[in-house]
Amino acid sequence: MYKTIIFADFDGTITTEDTIVGSIRLFSDPKEVEEYNGKLERGEMTLSQVVRYAFEDAPSSYLPRMLEYVDQVGIRPGFQEFLEEMQKLQIPVVVISGGMRQFSQRKLEPYRKWITKLHAVELDVSGPKMKVISPYDDGNELMKKTDVMALYDYEHAIGIGDSFTDLKMAQAVDTIFARDILAKYLTKIGKAYRPYENFYDIIHAIKEMNLHG
Repeated sequence: MYKTIIFADFDGTITTEDTIVGSIRLFSDPKEVEEYNGKLERGEMTLSQVVRYAFEDAPSSYLPRMLEYVDQVGIRPGFQEFLEEMQKLQIPVVVISGGMRQFSQRKLEPYRKWITKLHAVELDVSGPKMKVISPYDDGNELMKKTDVMALYDYEHAIGIGDSFTDLKMAQAVDTIFARDILAKYLTKIGKAYRPYENFYDIIHAIKEMNLHG
């Protein structure tokens, strides 16, 4: 059992922008992207439905262009220092991405020695059309993060997130670091959270909390 564990989102949390949204925009009509984003915000479509609509049956030949885009996306400042500091504190860092493994694995490769595990959605490009595969898809979330969290045994869980994919996780952890859409949502429902803009903020806060793995 871990005394403390960290569950971190990938898109918009570790990266400075959402690679799922960015990769969809490469090949989609901007008006259509905004339309489906609006349906997601209003609860008219689930996150699982939106991502599957965007990727399922898209030509597999799109992947190289998507990866070129992913290569240009920045990593949020302080990420490596955060991982190094958590290793010193013996706090495992588990990344749970609601996006595609090809994207997160590519960006996280330089940091893998500090990351306990990466959970992500599989994008099957073995055929002419893309197929999305996720054993943790409950019809609402493409990657139900609370199901992944249940694979681990711990006393205190810290979550780090920024958007729709982190709503359930944020309510299941003991401490949540939130920004952007997630922070607005938590403010709306009255749940306490710790704001952050970079991983230096998180390092400082965890040290103040005096937590160890």
